[in-house]
Amino acid sequence: MAEPVGILGLVGVVDVCWKWGKKLVEICEAFKHADSQLNEDIFRLEARWLRIEDQLQMVRKMEPLLDDHHRGVQKRSLEVVLDKLQAVVSKLDGLIKKPDIAQGPVTEPQVKKLKYAIFKDGLADSISELEKWQQIFDPSWFLMLRIADPQVDSLLAAAAADTAAPTAAQRGLPSSTSLSAAQSMRRAINSTTADTKHRNIYLSLEGLVAGSICPVPFSTASTARRADNQQSVLLDPVTCASRISANAMIRDIRNFARRLRHADPSAFGLLECKGILKEEEGGEALAGTGATRLFPAGLAFVFRLPATHSHVESLRGRLLGGADRVHDSLSERFVLARQMAVAVSYVHLYGFVHKNIRPETILLCHPQLPRIRLSEGPGNAEAALETVALVGFDVLREAEGKTSRKGDDDWEKNLYRHPQRQGLSLDVDYEMRHDIYSLGVCLLEIGLWESFVDCRAGSGAPLIGPGLGIPDGEMSGAELLKDPEWVKSCLLRLASGPLRRKMGTVYGKVVETCLTCLEKDNVDFGDEKEFQDEDGVAVGVRYIEKVVVRLGEITA
Repeated sequence: MAEPVGILGLVGVVDVCWKWGKKLVEICEAFKHADSQLNEDIFRLEARWLRIEDQLQMVRKMEPLLDDHHRGVQKRSLEVVLDKLQAVVSKLDGLIKKPDIAQGPVTEPQVKKLKYAIFKDGLADSISELEKWQQIFDPSWFLMLRIADPQVDSLLAAAAADTAAPTAAQRGLPSSTSLSAAQSMRRAINSTTADTKHRNIYLSLEGLVAGSICPVPFSTASTARRADNQQSVLLDPVTCASRISANAMIRDIRNFARRLRHADPSAFGLLECKGILKEEEGGEALAGTGATRLFPAGLAFVFRLPATHSHVESLRGRLLGGADRVHDSLSERFVLARQMAVAVSYVHLYGFVHKNIRPETILLCHPQLPRIRLSEGPGNAEAALETVALVGFDVLREAEGKTSRKGDDDWEKNLYRHPQRQGLSLDVDYEMRHDIYSLGVCLLEIGLWESFVDCRAGSGAPLIGPGLGIPDGEMSGAELLKDPEWVKSCLLRLASGPLRRKMGTVYGKVVETCLTCLEKDNVDFGDEKEFQDEDGVAVGVRYIEKVVVRLGEITA
């Protein structure tokens, strides 16, 4: 029976989670000797619990350092994780046959095989719900690492020293996944430019298989293969159009490459950065192009593609594929939206703003296997299908850095920017909430499942897509730039009308929150003074609470 935890504080909820986690471990140990059919489920649960256990340990140690709002978000998220944990334990416990005292002592539990066969899918769904909510808890947990306090490092080291890594290894499970990732992230956040000043992060074209560079359709990125190990990589061009100076741009891309050296795409939505590809000036012309460079500035991030998810599509390509493509179902769109929201939170967690979030810079990485729909797959189908990854860091800067306030007049890019940040001359400096606005436009597009931009082959210059609801020929893309506020009001009308009818009220409200996040009357994000903290945690906590968690609460 579930325990009431509403009156408990954060530490109290942590203790109750540990209590139920201990029950889970005991049941898993018993089932490992009872029925081979449950082995996969048991492995998934044990691996997930180890991650949760690490996080609980760190939450308990860091609770005094959290402000009231962050503490409240952590508590509410953990309460949901606890609810899912209790549901799994109850289902597993119901599969055990109660011993008959008259028959003597029972050395091993017996599984109710008929009941397991009937409720197998329900158990798988409960496990998936636990996994989902632990992943939703991740951003809030990792956000603790941005707190500007030297105690964080000592507490993290103490937690890592206390972990049961040998036990995990003996059981064939990943050891301290959360804590090791946390230590890597903390080192990346705290390190300075001087830490890598003399480290060579530049790679050359000779390190790639000749002729292996292949553009990703409807994206600025390309895939390629490394010459030394045939590993698939992604090349993401870098430009410095909005930088105050080239030196500032080089500093930022070096820092970003360094911070993403150990990124986990399955958890963060960010690919592991292997370095920066640097083209030599004055090279030979590329065959058939007359150009001497593949990339405008001669620089590109080199990201490692996971071996299990090396097939890449852009979100724009998926949207242009029509209603018969993957994600046209509600459940798949909710998964995609949640993964995108989490990925944006990790860009900010690393101390950067993206500045270029749009369907061309959102990639979908999946196995090169026959595609399955979520409704056709097993309980863990979400993890098996694909991973969202953000690219397009061509105007990326550190969150507290300055830009030259130079923009562009590409309407298909400006469509995803806040009215303050559209056109050639920009009114304000970029901040995290501008990324949240761009995410809102993308979430709207996903919910409607119609592309706002039509850039298919043969159409010439990009055209206004059907998703905006503007009749053909009534307005050109360039005309959209003349009245950015009208465009924003058009997006809000879509969010409050057609989107709610397709995706529900909660999803529609999340999109509206994103699209109005810079308005003073927005109760969630409108007060700029609330987010002027030293380490950028305040806006991150609010974003997780109002966007990431709310998207996670939606069930199709």
